[in-house]
Amino acid sequence: MKLAQLTSKNLILLDAVFEDRLEAINALTDKLEQSGKLTDKQMFLDAVLKREEEGPTALGEYLAVPHGKSEAVTEPVFACALIKGELMWQGLDGDEPVNMIFLLAIPPAEAGSTHMELLTTLTSSLVDDDFREQLLQSRTTDDVITLFGGEDELKEQQNEPEQAPQPIAKDVSSLMYPLVLGGGILISAFLFLLL
Repeated sequence: MKLAQLTSKNLILLDAVFEDRLEAINALTDKLEQSGKLTDKQMFLDAVLKREEEGPTALGEYLAVPHGKSEAVTEPVFACALIKGELMWQGLDGDEPVNMIFLLAIPPAEAGSTHMELLTTLTSSLVDDDFREQLLQSRTTDDVITLFGGEDELKEQQNEPEQAPQPIAKDVSSLMYPLVLGGGILISAFLFLLL
């Protein structure tokens, strides 16, 4: 699976600045809604925030992977934000800095298949120091899509008009066991995802 198959240029935020993780989750949820990937934004947002309460989604190596499984999701997809600077996020040992956020949206029917494949592909890519460095140095959404293996998807998306940026709402009103990345080594996997 190529990561580019489950995202698009309009779901990528570069040099993002957020006050906190709730603002980041809300902004990425807005992107999913604007792209027509959600039938009910609040239902999906509630699923993501419920998952955030259940345990940490910062996974080490400056990476956070908030996510939600919800009937409001039309198809498996993810939005991502590359942070300008760092944002503190709940991790295994308390808050930790992150500069990459991937918000995964999965319909419940695909929780055990596409969801696991996406997580495996994503985490396998992100344990590579060179890949992470290239991702953080990306200057355009085209650069990111290309890194995600999306040369073909990029050609298709070049025919789509860019959406104007939307203001970020400050008001905000699934299960993944944390993955720990340390020294480029994947220590544990997403075991609770099938629950």
